[in-house]
Amino acid sequence: MKLKSRFKFAVTAALTLSVMFSGVANGTAPTIDANAGNNPSGSDTEGKIEGSGATFPWEQYKSWFTSFTDENPLCNTSTSDSCTGYDFFHTSDADGLILGYSGGGSGAGETNFYGANRMTATQMFSGTDGVLTSATRTAIEAVTNIGTNYTVIPATAGPIAMVYNLPGLKQKISATSTTTTAATLRLNGETICGIYSGQIRKWNNAKIKALNPLVTNLPSSDIKVVGRSDSSGTTFIFTSYLGKAAAAAQNQCGMHSAFTSNTEANFDDAPTSASDFVPTKVQPGTYFAAMRTALGVSAIVGKSGNGGIAPYVKNTVGTISYVESSYATKYSLSTAALETKSKFTSGTNRNKFNYLKPTAAGAVAAMTAAAAVAGQDPINPTTSYVQPVFATGTSSYPIVGYSWLILYTAFDPATSTGVGKGQVQGLVAFLNWALTTGQTSTYLAPGFVSLPASVKTTAIAQLKTIKWDGTAVWP
Repeated sequence: MKLKSRFKFAVTAALTLSVMFSGVANGTAPTIDANAGNNPSGSDTEGKIEGSGATFPWEQYKSWFTSFTDENPLCNTSTSDSCTGYDFFHTSDADGLILGYSGGGSGAGETNFYGANRMTATQMFSGTDGVLTSATRTAIEAVTNIGTNYTVIPATAGPIAMVYNLPGLKQKISATSTTTTAATLRLNGETICGIYSGQIRKWNNAKIKALNPLVTNLPSSDIKVVGRSDSSGTTFIFTSYLGKAAAAAQNQCGMHSAFTSNTEANFDDAPTSASDFVPTKVQPGTYFAAMRTALGVSAIVGKSGNGGIAPYVKNTVGTISYVESSYATKYSLSTAALETKSKFTSGTNRNKFNYLKPTAAGAVAAMTAAAAVAGQDPINPTTSYVQPVFATGTSSYPIVGYSWLILYTAFDPATSTGVGKGQVQGLVAFLNWALTTGQTSTYLAPGFVSLPASVKTTAIAQLKTIKWDGTAVWP
């Protein structure tokens, strides 16, 4: 079987890759050698380009795959053996290129990157929404056939929505009016942190009411808190936001070492002073669980993936959680308006915060406000790109994050089982398309936004470092 360069756009006639990628702003783009993809073993894996990891970009990858090879329906509706274990894929034809991706969370993607299937047709790349920790980098670099031959690039970006299920929530149209309309819940970092750590337990808590003075019917019922049960980059982005936005509240998501029993008179409104808690870096889930245990509060309901959280919130009254915004749209969930980092400096709202729902405009404003870092280090994105979390400005939505791809930069035919040169070329060609044409509005899934020009340029430069058998596949 040969790896062929036969692909179709979703909205155009059939085009070859050489045509599809011609004329892009970044010069001559990579093409696929139709005779270079053959697997010497003759297996049917030769045309596969598949990866795994973060669920945050799931909808965007699905959109890109659909546009890039628009022939077959979603894998999970097929009975084909080639679909086994994959959440979706598309292929141009029986002997063409297969693009596949399975979820499992960012943690799983990172582990899979240096696991037993590394640099195979089923693990040619990984997705993660959290920057690689030093421990993860050490684990990757300890693997003989990887070492430092890898890079990390942002593929897409979007806002994280705080979603809730409070049917019939109403608010007055003004402070003096008795007329009401459907309400949008306002929240800030301190309040969300209090909810997740178990310090705020009721929907009509005083801190929630203070942010929503016009809301007339906040219920007295318990808040049902939902979070990710898997190792999640979405949780990383969410808790990164809390670590910044709740700083003024002494980062109440970090538990004081001495706070081990129910000693506060009213835990619904605890703590009563900053001394009850100390500033602690928020880690996904860890401090939430510890705090709730100390307070005697029920544990957070855990669901796997954005696709596990969204339908649960949809079907369970009184819940609150965080999901990539496309899932909020897909499941028609109510989204909170979050307090911005900055206050207005003029006008009738001078010295007041703005409150924003998750939108593309708010995400773009956040990325624009987040300055680029000089001295780009492709292995450690913390020194390469500023995450647009809790960015300055009254137009910047507070919870925005990049979704990253971890890529091998040195494919060795001696150790890259079932992978041919054509597949590596295909991966680079697809990613170049995704970072150029795929960043336009036609190909962006709801809830995702185009990367800043400087970020795309840096990412494409890393694609040019990817090699097959010691030679760069980019011409």
